[in-house]
Amino acid sequence: MEIQQPYKVLSLFSGIGGMDMGFDGNVIVHKDSVGNQLIKQEENGDFVRLSRLNFEVVFQNDILEGAKEVFFLNNPDKNPDKYNTKSIFDLLNENYEFPSIDVVIGGFPCQDFSHCGKRQGFESNKTHDLKTKIDQDKSNSRGTLYKSFVEVVKITKPKVFVAENVHGLLTMKGNPIGIIIDDFKKLGYNVKYQDVYCPEYGIPQTRRRVIIIGVIKEQSNDNWNELTKNKGVTCHIGKYFEHLQEPHETRDISQMVYSKAKKLQTGQGQTEIKLNSFAPTMRAEHHGNIEFRRHSNSKINASESHLPERRLTVREAGLIQTFPPDYIFSNKKTQTAYKYIGNAVPPLLGYLIADKVQQLLL
Repeated sequence: MEIQQPYKVLSLFSGIGGMDMGFDGNVIVHKDSVGNQLIKQEENGDFVRLSRLNFEVVFQNDILEGAKEVFFLNNPDKNPDKYNTKSIFDLLNENYEFPSIDVVIGGFPCQDFSHCGKRQGFESNKTHDLKTKIDQDKSNSRGTLYKSFVEVVKITKPKVFVAENVHGLLTMKGNPIGIIIDDFKKLGYNVKYQDVYCPEYGIPQTRRRVIIIGVIKEQSNDNWNELTKNKGVTCHIGKYFEHLQEPHETRDISQMVYSKAKKLQTGQGQTEIKLNSFAPTMRAEHHGNIEFRRHSNSKINASESHLPERRLTVREAGLIQTFPPDYIFSNKKTQTAYKYIGNAVPPLLGYLIADKVQQLLL
């Protein structure tokens, strides 16, 4: 029997590899996060490894050098030359020669569309490389980087592309979702988008994301469905935390580190997570105000009332995003990883997207 060659994937805005892991990595999640229809094998304790899908990521791109470093702490066998840290805007201007691929994936910058930000959208005054502010010409702003994504699709002509962004893309004035979809349709793709609420797919946080999928018209019709695999499976965040020791007890560097920011009266990050429910959305721009693991004298998680007040650790934030329980976020004590974790696509969501893409390619 002839072995099918893996589908080649080009990854944009790759970060520490959340979406990429879903396509060609080892996704390891709590057993209660996946239904029986997903083939898996047992790992340590209550965690399971999902079956690898038939993809190979052959090109990655992100401007954050630190994110690349984290990725290769976890993937030392991969070729670092395939991870390019120059802005995709600049690569396109230089007529960069991309590899031949089947799929393009990526979560283009979301800060300018998020409910948590200033919502400047296409009028963002941040440049594509985040180095300067823009006063007049907004054509190379962070908010228009989706156009670079569109241009890469135009050049590489993938069979399928996947773009991920925040739910705020659907609620902003000016219909940005319609504009973005029209730009992709002009390239000859059947395009659909889906509003995904992560708790409905086994991911233990109230994250809501827009997934845009395009299939080239030459080999498809418009009858394909949205993500359905694993829908209806729920898993509370307490399950992911059961095996963890407290920061002063553990030898896990990522579990030792947590923000010491004081509690404020109002604003983001002042709430305590509920172990028997879903964690809040992990944000990239929390500026230290990541949510509390527990408050002093709290009655929300009564079984932990004897433990000290603190915010979420880096490890806990990673587990909320369904990164593997042993994923290396740093080899030293630093809070920088909070940003990378918040920026990431949850690997379990990446896996469910990849599973859908594999169906579309067959």
